[in-house]
Amino acid sequence: RASLAHTRYYPCQCAAQRFRMASLSMASARSGYAGSQMAFKASPVRVSVARPVASLVVEAKKVCDLLGTKRNKANNVSFSNKKSRKWQDPNLQQKKVFWAAGQRWVSMKISTRAIKTIEKNGLDSMATAAGIDLWKLPFQDARPERLQYLAENKGKVPVAVNPRAMKNPEKLAASKKLPMYPVYEEGGRIMFIRPGTEEKVFGKKAVEAGSEDLDRELKISISQ
Repeated sequence: RASLAHTRYYPCQCAAQRFRMASLSMASARSGYAGSQMAFKASPVRVSVARPVASLVVEAKKVCDLLGTKRNKANNVSFSNKKSRKWQDPNLQQKKVFWAAGQRWVSMKISTRAIKTIEKNGLDSMATAAGIDLWKLPFQDARPERLQYLAENKGKVPVAVNPRAMKNPEKLAASKKLPMYPVYEEGGRIMFIRPGTEEKVFGKKAVEAGSEDLDRELKISISQ
């Protein structure tokens, strides 16, 4: 009661007493740290380590192109008649089917059931029912004209006519540079080289083995 009365009736005296106590505590703190060096510890630096990103694997849909056959949901049944879910995937095969109307081999992903259905109904009717344009699919040309051209020009790279080629015979005779001609690499890519640099590009053994073919290609390319 005395303390309550003191705080109630003497508010100015309580405030002055609190101020006096605070100043005394600050003075004692200064005297304690007098003549000593204060060391401040640096806060630890947080280094964020990048987490390894999981590689994204994208798998193609397991659906037949012609019949639309998808995978089926089924159960694994144990001896104690316990069931667990599983998927029954269709037997899909990447096949080249001969298309008689287009005279080409069309590459498609079809099921074994669709292979039998093609023999019965035909490729044109099944592609029309599935809404597939056979002209836009990857193919291998089987026209007799194309096969004859490939047999006659084996190893030769087809080159379009250059409209900016030099046509003046005097300049052609005075020119010391031989025109570059295209050849196939081992991987099937096309590269342009100059006559006389075959050993640097392909090696001596390869040039000796295919000297006849190289001479024939050189004559064709230079004349063109």
